[in-house]
Amino acid sequence: MLADYRNTEFCPQLGNIEEKKQTIVDMIKRDYPKARDMHRYISLNKGYYKRAFIDAYNGKCSYCGVPISIIPKDSFEIDHFVYKEDPRFKSKADAGYIENLVLSCHKCNHAKASFLVSDETHEYLHPDKPGIRKSFVRTDDFYIKIASDKKEDEQIKRFYDQLELGAEVHRLDFLLISMRGLQSKIPAESTAHKAMGEAIALLQTKRNLMVE
Repeated sequence: MLADYRNTEFCPQLGNIEEKKQTIVDMIKRDYPKARDMHRYISLNKGYYKRAFIDAYNGKCSYCGVPISIIPKDSFEIDHFVYKEDPRFKSKADAGYIENLVLSCHKCNHAKASFLVSDETHEYLHPDKPGIRKSFVRTDDFYIKIASDKKEDEQIKRFYDQLELGAEVHRLDFLLISMRGLQSKIPAESTAHKAMGEAIALLQTKRNLMVE
């Protein structure tokens, strides 16, 4: 069982994500000194800031772990972890501070929608915090499951169900990442490398059909 359910053994660790995100804020502030709502700048598909934000997350959805090698850049969205219309915010701009923004694939972002995160479980569900790695685990057969000691937490269960983290597509994504990683270790001119490539292409097609 891996320490972070979103990563295979071939994936780089997230590292200091807070520091990486602050660097993006610094870039925005350099170009737009009065900027307050970071979401306004980072969410632009053709913008440099979004590319930097994707890179900060190693090109992976912070909820399910699907990488940019499987889905296109434009399928990644900038999610307000705490819903932008949560009554704790006076305006949408107030919700756009960098700590509240996380990288999400389209599927996870739209499934999460207006999910309300309580103060009590913020540390256990925020993708940048170590607590999320204790809330969810990756099983030996590649499924995402709720950690055994969190199964009675109603909000964690609602989050898991609403984002459909247990869906088959997340299992296929993990398998695809693993196969790509393994293929990279095989000599490119070998028969095994070619066979692995054909298997990856077939699995990618099955994956794409599943999410249409």
